[in-house]
Amino acid sequence: MTKKPPQRPATLADIARHAGVSRSLASLAIRGEGAVSPETRKRIMEAAAALDYRPNLVARSLASAEAGYLGIVVGEIENPLQAEIAKLASGLARAEGYSALVSIDADTDEKAEEAIRTLIAHRVSGVLAIGAPFEKPAIARVASWIPMVYVGRLLKVVAVDSVTTDDVTGGILAVDHLVALGHRRIAHVDGGASPGAERRRDGYRRAMERHGLERQIRIIEGAYTIDAGARAARALLAEPDWRPSAVFASNDMTAIGLINEAMRIGLSVPGDLSVVGYDDVTLAGTETLSLSTIHQSAGDLASAGIAAMMARLAEPDAAVSKILVPPRLMTRRSSAPFSATAAA
Repeated sequence: MTKKPPQRPATLADIARHAGVSRSLASLAIRGEGAVSPETRKRIMEAAAALDYRPNLVARSLASAEAGYLGIVVGEIENPLQAEIAKLASGLARAEGYSALVSIDADTDEKAEEAIRTLIAHRVSGVLAIGAPFEKPAIARVASWIPMVYVGRLLKVVAVDSVTTDDVTGGILAVDHLVALGHRRIAHVDGGASPGAERRRDGYRRAMERHGLERQIRIIEGAYTIDAGARAARALLAEPDWRPSAVFASNDMTAIGLINEAMRIGLSVPGDLSVVGYDDVTLAGTETLSLSTIHQSAGDLASAGIAAMMARLAEPDAAVSKILVPPRLMTRRSSAPFSATAAA
């Protein structure tokens, strides 16, 4: 049986024919340059995806006078942890001989993809994606364009290097802490589709089940924002037959919104409601907030992300790496022993 000859890689000419445009227009759209209409750009990018077009962007960068740049894309610049990772990663990139080009307008998949196309046009050698894009198909798509390391999600089923905190363990640490304080009605405000949210939710479930608290599991839909925390507090505290004595919030911003709303309706934290957050942003450790939380090390995440990027650029065909950074519990005044009087 004769073997089929290997299929040749798709070229810009192939994409142009597939999309019904000129080769020069296809090139502009792929590079994120020029006055290409959104509809035409979308058609060209869809053709590139359909043909599995993989430009050799590392070689292009090294051949360019502008070589020596790394792109950094931040999904939620309002998230203090993501902002700190970006800042630290920029400094670490400099130490490796790269200047960082940072894009902070990536709070949707469409914006993230556009930001990465723009960075490609500036001849970056690779992209450190911090929490964006959000959906796995979009992550896989942009990872096919340029060497990328994703910070903030494990991405087991996507062939891209990733660095994240061990969020399952983080969720377990939060629940174990609250159970040790005597709490049983422990709710979780999740982070929706945000990076790490699914694994934090999984950790919460596992720990509740391990403690025999399956019937006490309550998960409220949320996001990594103060407003989402406030909405979750109203939903939780309005339940007539089940009110939690403790809440594990998916991140510190969510926890702050939840605490604000609980206090607004007359509850005390932790007297009536213990709260544990996630991230350990700078504000969490202040005397005013004193939030118990799961600490993520921005320094460790940034360092591991840049190290993974350097390894990828040095060996483009190396096996994909999945790096987990261990979290740790920070106990402060927002969590306290269960009070039967407060829960009554």
